[in-house]
Amino acid sequence: RPPAPLVFRGDSHLLGHQPSLLKRIVLRRLFARCAAVTYVGAANRDYFRTFGVPEERLHFAPHCVDAAHFTRTPAIEAAAARLRTELELGSRRVVLFAGKLLPAKQPGALLDAFVKLAPHDAALVIAGDGPELPALQAVAARHPELAIRFLPFANQSEMPVRYALADLFVLPSRGIYETWGLAVNEAMHLGVPCLVSDRVGCQRDLVTEGETGWVFPATEPDALSGALGRALEALRGDPTALRQ
Repeated sequence: RPPAPLVFRGDSHLLGHQPSLLKRIVLRRLFARCAAVTYVGAANRDYFRTFGVPEERLHFAPHCVDAAHFTRTPAIEAAAARLRTELELGSRRVVLFAGKLLPAKQPGALLDAFVKLAPHDAALVIAGDGPELPALQAVAARHPELAIRFLPFANQSEMPVRYALADLFVLPSRGIYETWGLAVNEAMHLGVPCLVSDRVGCQRDLVTEGETGWVFPATEPDALSGALGRALEALRGDPTALRQ
C-alpha cells in the first residue's frame, strides 16, 4: 500500500540570518517530500516559502495557549495585589520580564535600558532563573535608588498572577532563538501590552507598534531604551494604554 502522507510542523524563522547553501539544499529536499506543511505565523510562513514549499501545501496552524488559564479573575487580581505589596512596588508601573535568564533573551539589555531611563515611577520585575542571574543582581545592587525586583522561576500555575502584576511585558530576544514567544500570547490574554524585538517570531502577527504594543529593531544601539521610554510614556498617560 502507498506510504502515509507526511505532514510537517515547525516554527523556525529566518529573521536576522540567512541559511547556508547546504541547508537550503537539504531542507528543500525534506519539505518536497511533505504532503502538507503547517506554519504558525508570518515569519514561519516566509521560512517555508524560502525552502520552496508551494502555497497550496501551506496551512495555517497558529501557536496558542490555554485562554481559560490566562484570563483575569478576581482571585488573580487579588493575588497580584498581594504580590505588589510583598515587592513594595507601591503605585509604580510594572515592567515584567519572565523567562529563562539567557544571553539570547537579553534580560541584561532590558535591565541596562531601565537603568538608563531611571524611571522613578516604574519598576522592573525580572522573573526566572538562569546563568545571567548573578550579573543581573550585581547591576541591580549598584542602583538601589531604582525599583528592580527579582522573582524565582515559577510554573505555569503561577504565571497568570505575575502577568496580572504587570503593566508591560517585555521580550527583547534576538536572533534565531525566539522562534515564536508564547509568553507574548500569555501576557496578551491577561490584557497586558507587550514590547518585543523585531527578531521575536510572533512580532508580525501579534505586536504592532502603537496598536498592540511596541517594537524595537534588535540590532540598533539604544533602540530598546527608546522603545521602553515610549511605552512608559504611554502608560503614564493611561495605565490601560493598549490593553486588549
